[in-house]
Amino acid sequence: MAPMTPIAHVIMNRDSGADDKAALTAEIEAAFKVHGWQVEFVLAGRHDLQSRTQQAVEQAPGAIVVAGGDGTVNAVASACVEAQRPMGLVPAGTFNYVARNLGVPTEVSQAVSVIVNGGLRRVDVGEINGRIFLNNAGIGLYARMLERREQDKRRFGRSRIVAFLSGVRALVRAHPLFAMELVADGHTARHLTTTLFFGCNALQLEHFNPTAAECLRQQKLAILSLQLRSRWEVTVAACAALLGRLDAVNSADAFCASAARVQTEQRILRVAIDGELVLLSSPLNVVLRPAALHVFAPAVEHS
Repeated sequence: MAPMTPIAHVIMNRDSGADDKAALTAEIEAAFKVHGWQVEFVLAGRHDLQSRTQQAVEQAPGAIVVAGGDGTVNAVASACVEAQRPMGLVPAGTFNYVARNLGVPTEVSQAVSVIVNGGLRRVDVGEINGRIFLNNAGIGLYARMLERREQDKRRFGRSRIVAFLSGVRALVRAHPLFAMELVADGHTARHLTTTLFFGCNALQLEHFNPTAAECLRQQKLAILSLQLRSRWEVTVAACAALLGRLDAVNSADAFCASAARVQTEQRILRVAIDGELVLLSSPLNVVLRPAALHVFAPAVEHS
């Protein structure tokens, strides 16, 4: 009896990421065909991405693959964590932090080769009020910066320079301080903060705060609280962001925790999760889930 042809179910968000979806799907299909694999594409939009993804993850018999940016990756990863299924990555976004953090190549044929070779890595993920994040979750200024970035992308197009300049533009404006109670690993403290940020991607954090990146090596969440009380502090923070050195900002506090609880006076909070804005109810309960996601990725080289 002839062996069954392996198949990849490739999930894509038709409303985001690469402008030329036809060229991307053709390239992905050709890359899998070289290895004798078939491809079935699951093209969904913003409104049905979650339902279509969940259906594919629960029912599709082949390998689950996501082709897109970190927001689309998050949607597929959330379903894979719940179903305990491994996931493949074909990076097709602006920053691709998830793929780059795992060493997955950004070139399509090379990324497909990683999936075909079948090596699996266990990945720690963050969870905030039941929502998975692979890079970060943040409230306050961070969420406002993301909202401004999405507005500018719709106006000027998707590129790193648009995202970067949009962030600087949002940062130099005046911002209120939010009063909140933070319980981290059982220790309670009250904070006045411009933004509160939870991170679980070492590559992303290393560019901005090496102290926070070290938390992840200890299998803990990185928590950053940024306080901008004056125009001078805003200017210093903007310059530090340009240089990728928020660790040099005195108003930025970084610490580690396995779990945290955030209580604010606001009942509903706008939260940025892996590049997407969602509304969550206060309090926010944040935890790190070690090895919760399995991803096809290159093996880690030990020195």
